[in-house]
Amino acid sequence: MSKRVVTLNVREDIRKGKEPLAEIMGTAGALRPDEALQLIAPFEPFPLFSILARHGFSHESRRTGTGTWEVLFSRAAIDRISSQISGQSPAPRPADGSPEMSSCREAA
Repeated sequence: MSKRVVTLNVREDIRKGKEPLAEIMGTAGALRPDEALQLIAPFEPFPLFSILARHGFSHESRRTGTGTWEVLFSRAAIDRISSQISGQSPAPRPADGSPEMSSCREAA
C-alpha cells in the first residue's frame, strides 16, 4: 500500500520570521495511518527529527538542487513491515495491549 503524501512548505513562514513548529506538529498529528508528511524547508530541520521520532515518525531527507530541503516523515510501522517481509501476521499482543515480555537469566 502506498502512502498519500501531505505537503507542508514552511519556507515563506521562515523567511517572514514566523516559527512553523506548531503548524508542523498540528499537520503531523492530523495524519492518518496511510499518510506521510513532506516538509519543504530552507534548511535541514535536525531538531525536528528527534521531536517527531518521539511521536513515532521516521524520516528521510534530501537537499534539492536549489538548496531547499525536502523531508518525508512517516509513521513507523514495525509490526506491519516485518509481517510483510516474513509473510506472517504480527505477533498477538496481550489483551491489555502491552507487549509480551520474556526474561532471561544468566547462568551462574
